[in-house]
Formats: sequence, structure tokens, C-alpha cells
Amino acid sequence: MKKVLKGLRNILFISLPTVLVLFLFLELFFRFVIPASDPPGGYFYDDEKMYSFSNKRETGLFTIGRFAEIKARWRINNMNWNYPIDYYPVQDKKLITVIGDSYIEAFQVDADKSYPFLLRNKLSSDYEVFAFGKSGAPLSQYLHISRYVNKHLNPDILIFNMVHNDFNESIYQLHPSRHYYLQLSYNEEQNSFSETIPRPNYSFEQFNTWKRVLYKSALFRYLYHNLNVSNIRLQFIVGRSDNEFEANIDPVQMKNKQDLIHKATDHLIKTITEENNEKRIIFVFDAPRSSIYSNTLEESKVWWMYDMMKEICQKYNTEYIDLTDPMKEDFIKNGRKFNSELDGHWDEYGHEFVANILIDYLLK
Repeated sequence: MKKVLKGLRNILFISLPTVLVLFLFLELFFRFVIPASDPPGGYFYDDEKMYSFSNKRETGLFTIGRFAEIKARWRINNMNWNYPIDYYPVQDKKLITVIGDSYIEAFQVDADKSYPFLLRNKLSSDYEVFAFGKSGAPLSQYLHISRYVNKHLNPDILIFNMVHNDFNESIYQLHPSRHYYLQLSYNEEQNSFSETIPRPNYSFEQFNTWKRVLYKSALFRYLYHNLNVSNIRLQFIVGRSDNEFEANIDPVQMKNKQDLIHKATDHLIKTITEENNEKRIIFVFDAPRSSIYSNTLEESKVWWMYDMMKEICQKYNTEYIDLTDPMKEDFIKNGRKFNSELDGHWDEYGHEFVANILIDYLLK
């Protein structure tokens, strides 16, 4: 027994220091050699019922890839959004607000390379441009953000940046875990919608001391963000492959809910239009880029979403830009994708391309 205890003690004396040295080495390695992604923390502001970003850190580095191949600087401004400048009451120019999800959040590029800021630089003589983007926000949350920007800034033009998962995630019954965003709750008996009130998700870092401690570790952030181990684990458990997805959605599941999604989208665009009847509203819808790259656009399973958006925007006399044709033409001409191979969001080329489309459209 004494020999066993002595052996265990020797192992502990040898192993624990080794583990600590290895941990410290990896911490330093993923801070200075291959910098782990270090995004700002999300934060739910109860007074506004708004989920945006914590203001505890103003700047930081977002990286993508196992070797941090993509590096982008972010900046959280005075109103807790990722943007190079602070927001202020605009009086001498027309104000454009761009509202969206992670595409407008735009952590994949430096804050001054996002398309709203590129718009600002190129239209600065006549327009000011502010951006309000948060990863995972659906169309229903865009309505909530539009009320927020109208309350604080009163813009002249509202641009809503649309992607394919904006529709189903707006419906509470389809995505009840997204309760920290405004959603529509459907009453089947009355065939009507009501708005949910956004409420905090108490599993988030904001409310968990141990998560805040964990996220301070560069090693953990590298595993979680750069290697994306949580998604790898989920795919292994669920047994689903990326081949089942198109435009970041499951098109089969979405098609099965088409009627409900159409009703909800009609309700949301109608509400946005009515609440902003004296303002200019523009919906911009991203293209099914994977189908463009693979030359299978005619076989895309998401066409009905474009038909839906076109129909509803025409119904409420709202401006609508479909990026499919211009992106297809540019890809055929230049052979340049609008995103990196490591991430499906727009890269610098994609943001510049969309900015130029909107500049031409606004100046017509």
C-alpha cells in the first residue's frame, strides 16, 4: 500500500507541473503565435430589451481558422454595436441605418471594411450611415431594432439586410430558444401573430461567472471558436452533414413550413412598412452563393424565398434588391467568391461588392 501511495505521489508531482507548464505554454502560444479569436461578449440590455454587445472592452481581434488565417479588428461604440465611429444625432445629412445579423455585425472583416462603413465613406457628402448587426438576429428582431433606431436616431432610410435563416427563426414555435430576440408567436386557431417580449438567456456569459472565466482562456477560445469543436461534436452526435444544407439552412425543413413562413414574413414586412411610412425602406437579400459557385443555380431549393420576398415587397410598395443576378454576373466574369473558404460570411471583396451595388442604387 505504501508503495502504491508513493507511486501516486510521484506521478502527481511529475504530472501536475507538466500539465501546468503545458497549459501556460498553450495559453501564450494562442495569444501571440496563433491568436485565438476574441470576440466581444454579448449583452442583454434590459431597459431596451436589446441584445447587442458588452461595453466592457472597446476593441479586440476576431480570428478564423486553425492557423488564424483571417484576422479582423472590431470596435464596440458608444451604443454597443460593432462600428468604427460613435453614433450621434444627425442633423445636416440624411441618415441611413443598416440593420441585419452577423453579415452586418461583420466580424470577418475589420470594422472599417464592412459595407455600411464603405457606404458612409463613399456617400459622406450627403449621407451618414450607421450599422446595427447582431449574430443570429432574424427578421422579427430587425423590426425591434428599427423601433430602437427610430427612437434614438430617427433615420431617413432603413436598409434591412436579409439572409435565408431570417424567416423561420422569426417564428417562436420554430425556434423557441431564440427568446432573447423579438419573435412572432402564431395562434393557429385565430390565424394571427403576436409579438414576444425579448428576455435574457441566463445561460449566456453575461450571467455566468464560470463562463466569463473560461472565455478569458486563449486555449479555450481557440478550441471553441477557431476549431469550432462544439459544432463538430454536434454534427457527430446528430449525424448530419453540410451537404444537407443550402444557404445556411435546411431547405427541406424550411419548405415544409413555407405557408407559415410566408404569413409571418408578410406580417413583419407589413408592420415595418406601416411603422416607417414616411421613411425610405430597402430590403437587400443575399444570393444563394454556393449554388452560384457550383453552377447549380437553377437547381437551388431556396428560390421560393426570393419569389416570396419579391411578392411581399411589391404588395407593400417597398424597395427590394435581390443580389443573385449581380453576384452571378460578377462571379462568371471574375471567378472571385464573395467569401473566404473558411467562412460563409462576406469577406472584404463581398462587402465592397454589396456596398457598390447600394451606392449605384442610391445615387440613381
